[in-house]
Amino acid sequence: MLNFITPCLLKTDSKVTILEISKNIYKIPKIVAWIFPRRIWFGTKGSVCLTFDDGPHPEITPWLLDVLKSNHIKATFFWQGRQIEKHPELLKRALEEGHLIGHHGYNHVSGKKINWQEFKRNFEKSNALVDSDLFRPPYGDLTQKQAKYILKKGELVMWSWMSYDFDSSISANELIQKLKNQVGDRDILVFHENEKTIHKIKEIIPAIIQEIRDKGLNFALVEKKR
Repeated sequence: MLNFITPCLLKTDSKVTILEISKNIYKIPKIVAWIFPRRIWFGTKGSVCLTFDDGPHPEITPWLLDVLKSNHIKATFFWQGRQIEKHPELLKRALEEGHLIGHHGYNHVSGKKINWQEFKRNFEKSNALVDSDLFRPPYGDLTQKQAKYILKKGELVMWSWMSYDFDSSISANELIQKLKNQVGDRDILVFHENEKTIHKIKEIIPAIIQEIRDKGLNFALVEKKR
């Protein structure tokens, strides 16, 4: 998930990932947003944005929607096209409850590992199912050509804090403590709805909602640049 090392940030070769990082960088350095200003890295003042990738998931998503509803929170979801085809009722429910839906590709595949035509097919097939102008690239991986294509069609949404909820070596308590120490105003947080997070997500989300409220911050949807 978004592997990067600072020296690579200035590379311009079309096959270099947006960021090539070491391991488990939770908080994205602000210089990254400066280098890639057309991408969305931060939310609105006084708030944080909860975002969820990879769904919809038949067990996690209904539970998550229930928790968000009971806490009066709207979130932004970046869902895979193939998952939406399996669970269209969850897309319908999320939209009816006021959440913002973006897409995450039809298949969860790195842009740098597929050719141009495959990338376009993966992007367009997913976009047709969601009909959204918000896209988050799997792993944060894109070539320059792919990024330009996306930005002509809509918004390229990144993040400022990665939860690593999918990493089995990181405990729920450790993750919550990282958030308590690192997350602040305008951060866009990423969590995941998949088999790797199925046991951890139900423990961390209620605690994280409380931590954010204890900081005196609100919850907001990702705002478009245009």
